[in-house]
Amino acid sequence: MSDEELSTETAEEESPQVETEAPENSTSSQNSIREKFRLTGDEEILKDVKPSIFAFVPMYLISLIILGAHLLFAIDWDASSDDNFMVKTMVFLIELSDIGEIGFVLVMLGVAWFNRMLNGTTSGKWTTIFLLVVALTPPVLRLDDFIAWIMNKDSGFIPLDEFSYTLFGIFWAVLFTLFTIFYQRSFHYAITNHRVIFTQHLIIPGDGRRILFDNINEIRTQRTMLGAMFGYNTIICDTGSQLGIGEDAMSVSVGTSGGGNSGESVTTEGQVAKSIFKKMFAILTYQRTRKIDLPDPRFSFFCITNWKSIEQLLNEMHQRHSQSGILNDLKDQIAESQD
Repeated sequence: MSDEELSTETAEEESPQVETEAPENSTSSQNSIREKFRLTGDEEILKDVKPSIFAFVPMYLISLIILGAHLLFAIDWDASSDDNFMVKTMVFLIELSDIGEIGFVLVMLGVAWFNRMLNGTTSGKWTTIFLLVVALTPPVLRLDDFIAWIMNKDSGFIPLDEFSYTLFGIFWAVLFTLFTIFYQRSFHYAITNHRVIFTQHLIIPGDGRRILFDNINEIRTQRTMLGAMFGYNTIICDTGSQLGIGEDAMSVSVGTSGGGNSGESVTTEGQVAKSIFKKMFAILTYQRTRKIDLPDPRFSFFCITNWKSIEQLLNEMHQRHSQSGILNDLKDQIAESQD
């Protein structure tokens, strides 16, 4: 028997195995998706979608800013009388950094404050906390060395003797990028024959929101400049609950002074230090208020591609489940019964 006949028989024997395995894989994937979205018995998924890979571009820019801020202090700046203002400023900040990296701390605190004041997608509390941790890393290392010096120890609790701008810049930038990727991949949206489902599998599996079509008041889109560049859009299903719409601000009440007990004895130095700390915290956490659409990735089709087909399907299902759609169906049924 020739080699061609052997290969033909081998292909014929293997082909049924491929045909039997394909339905099993598709069935298992469908079952996993149904379990993920917790569908009811007669519920079917019409379309499912995830945010675009470019949905969180501003968050990745924060990673680059963190890395760039560290690298600026890793460069050996040499100022002369002919240098511009930026070079002289960097030399001044680096000279301050000789005393506990104060210059770097001021720059990172400025980045955290400016990002907070932008009141955009990167101005959330977790991003602010992360930037504050990055800014306060050098003082924490210095404090650890000071405690070790008081206790007459060779090294402190943290096994780092020096603050390397390059290493810490790469570490914090990579860590923030990984957090962003993990956060971005946690969202998954679906349109079924009964409802719209928004899920987030981050810390709590299956966390999200489920909206029936007859509870949706309005379907609108919000496209940004980045969305026009990278081909994505955000679709908001408004139910009148004001989720993801309105103001995003933080109270600054921490900066006010409260009344204390008259019997307590507090030193003047303690009152001044407490007042300075409150004012500094109030300035860093202050955020201006604005009233705009602020879509939440947990409760909207956030930065999705192929958004036109999703919007068309949402409008069709919304119309079908609305009162006018139900009345039209009844009208057609009555007309068919009379005929």
